[in-house]
Amino acid sequence: MAKTSRPKTTTRRRRTPKKAAAGSRGIAPKDCALDPGSGEIAELRRRVEDEGGLVIGAYREPLGGNPILLAALPVNKVEPTPFQRDLSEAHHKKLAGVVDRTGLFLDPLIAVTAPDGGFWTPNGRHRLAAMPRLGARAITALVVPKREIAWQILALNTEKAHNLRERALEVIRIY
Repeated sequence: MAKTSRPKTTTRRRRTPKKAAAGSRGIAPKDCALDPGSGEIAELRRRVEDEGGLVIGAYREPLGGNPILLAALPVNKVEPTPFQRDLSEAHHKKLAGVVDRTGLFLDPLIAVTAPDGGFWTPNGRHRLAAMPRLGARAITALVVPKREIAWQILALNTEKAHNLRERALEVIRIY
């Protein structure tokens, strides 16, 4: 009996990252400290201050060691990136209600500098919309020096879209 061979397929598998050994990557907690006056983030610090914000602190994020600023930004200087999914009235009103009842805003936005002034947030449209509704003047944000991180975060957010239509609109806006 002749042995039949199957044709080789050329489909590519998605490469999933291997699980790293615990404690094998990143920087130690003591190495996360970063002086907010550091020259490495001086330009970003100046931008925050020029826009009327306040740098609360600075640190290196533990996985990649990248500098991040924790800042209070004026609400009116922060906008969602132009290509995010549409605002859900019900969702941002519910968020505003929770923040109002607790009196605490505990989930900082991620922000990058916008090209023409102010800041963009790629992941906080509903939280941002809730704050002016409450009359807030400022919002806490993790300000990332690299603007291109916004597109990477937005690509992750398309997975959150509630339906195919919303997902398609996000992809078109990013494109």
